Amino acid sequence: MKEVELLFRIKDDVQAQIIRERLGQFFVKKFQEVDTYFYPPNRDFTVSGDGRENLRVRKNELKQEFTYKKVFYNQGVYSHSIERNVSVSDASEMVEILGIAGFRVHFVIDKEREVFNEEKFHITLDRVKDLGTFLEIEWRGEVEDNDIEKIKQFCLKRAQALGLEKIQDKGYLRLLEERVNL
Repeated sequence: MKEVELLFRIKDDVQAQIIRERLGQFFVKKFQEVDTYFYPPNRDFTVSGDGRENLRVRKNELKQEFTYKKVFYNQGVYSHSIERNVSVSDASEMVEILGIAGFRVHFVIDKEREVFNEEKFHITLDRVKDLGTFLEIEWRGEVEDNDIEKIKQFCLKRAQALGLEKIQDKGYLRLLEERVNL
């Protein structure tokens, strides 16, 4: 499934609280989420000019899943992604199986996530360990190739209504990689 989502850095706790208040009626749940990213033994998942690939095991109180994600860039800027998910009954066991099969843990991203659902947007406010606080706005509908830019503009307008302007053009994984010079 194609996804369009935009990420924004939240400057401080005051801005985060203002956003919570503006989104309050759409609040769903708050929980801890851990994403473990893997590199396969025979393939390079390094960022390239046109995108990157990710393998992830996600665990939170709502779900445990294994994900393949291909992120596409347009002239070095995030365009959209394709994501394939499968539920797993035991995320810890899945992590162990991948290790046995030769996959190496690339990064673990630990975050406290607050979820808000509106008619057209899935919005999360994330406090990410070692990175800070971010807001992600994801389009909740079907995405066709010729609609990507229009949908990004819808997401941007929603962010602007929350007081956010500057898109964070790198996701959590890339930001963590940069912290350790990868």
